[in-house]
Amino acid sequence: MPTEDKFKQSVITTLAKRAASICSNPSCGAITSGPSDLPEASVNVGEAAHIFGAQHGSARYSPEMSSAERSAISNGIWLCSNCHKLIDNDPQKYPPGLLFEWQRDHERSISERVGKAASEARRRYENRHLEEFGRLSYLSERLILEKGDYWEYLLTAEVLRHEMAPVVQRWNALKRGLYVKPAVRIERGQFFSWASAHMGEIGLIVHAFEELTNTELKRSWGEPGVAGNDLDIVTTCRLYAEVCKSTLAWEESVRFVSMDDVFMEIRDLLVGIAGEIIEKAERIPTFISETIAERPTSGRYELVLTIGLPDGWTSAVSAALKRVAKALK
Repeated sequence: MPTEDKFKQSVITTLAKRAASICSNPSCGAITSGPSDLPEASVNVGEAAHIFGAQHGSARYSPEMSSAERSAISNGIWLCSNCHKLIDNDPQKYPPGLLFEWQRDHERSISERVGKAASEARRRYENRHLEEFGRLSYLSERLILEKGDYWEYLLTAEVLRHEMAPVVQRWNALKRGLYVKPAVRIERGQFFSWASAHMGEIGLIVHAFEELTNTELKRSWGEPGVAGNDLDIVTTCRLYAEVCKSTLAWEESVRFVSMDDVFMEIRDLLVGIAGEIIEKAERIPTFISETIAERPTSGRYELVLTIGLPDGWTSAVSAALKRVAKALK
């Protein structure tokens, strides 16, 4: 296992303490530490297990995660060695979501035993706070509740990936021609207004993407040294997903149309120019994860995303319009 994907000793110690050295599997509950035969020593049969696997080929491995995300306490659960082996031998039976539920229920149970009044208030706060967000991934919820190192950026990467995943999958399917929709007929007299409206729409989509990237993400993270706002981060990430959905809808509205052959050259030039926005958005969580993997303490990290038209596109459209005008005379 790469060193950077392993849990640090401090993470292992904290996981064990949060679990009270008891296996988090609700069907087990084994005590994992105790006295040894030597009066000055102890034994430990507990292990810090990765929820999403730490290396390629391991149980529940997610290639989209960075080393920092894999080695973070938010990706860990305390188990006895037997249960650790059990979940890794059968990852289909023990998926990440189930392990997150084990971890949360177990820590809640331990908190109640440590101090019932305080833990009950904490549980009510966590439930009420998470209600504000609606449906989130398990990892997003844990990042919001625990707020460990780099949590603002890890949360951004996770929510972006989770929220944009359906659109990215659909866009990749569209490029490969894996689905169709009923074609909308554009009559001869409607073509130029249709084309003009679509160019206006893509301009608005690009503007929204620029504002989210250049302004809203930074605002949601907060100023240096000031904690970010988790609700603002999730809201901003969901707006990215909305922009990507609008982009996909735009691409579908260009591809699934029928019109006179004289206009098809211009229509073909429109195909694909918006989809680039989805692909650029997909780079953001990857960049964040790779940056956090370096565990930066200071410095400036920059991702440049340029949204533009293909080389020669404007000239090609101009020439196509001239041919259309000539054909319509």
